[in-house]
Amino acid sequence: MNASDRLTRYYTKFMALPVFTRRAIIFGASLALWWFGAMLSSMHVNNNLCVVLLFAGAAGAIWSSGLWRMWKVFAVVIAVCLAIMR
Repeated sequence: MNASDRLTRYYTKFMALPVFTRRAIIFGASLALWWFGAMLSSMHVNNNLCVVLLFAGAAGAIWSSGLWRMWKVFAVVIAVCLAIMR
């Protein structure tokens, strides 16, 4: 049994889970990745690595929670905040 067979087996088991469970697992893994990036950043480890980890964790959490569907609302809120801050 090689690595691709093993990964295929894990993938099919993961896809057999309900959608909410899969999203919760991805959300938890994304938060753990973001937290790890924040810890590395606080210890002043390689800044380029920390930025990638923070962006990847945040993007995974936003995607898995479904908040990316509200991008227009967030864009308006950011535009209003930027206008106020001027």
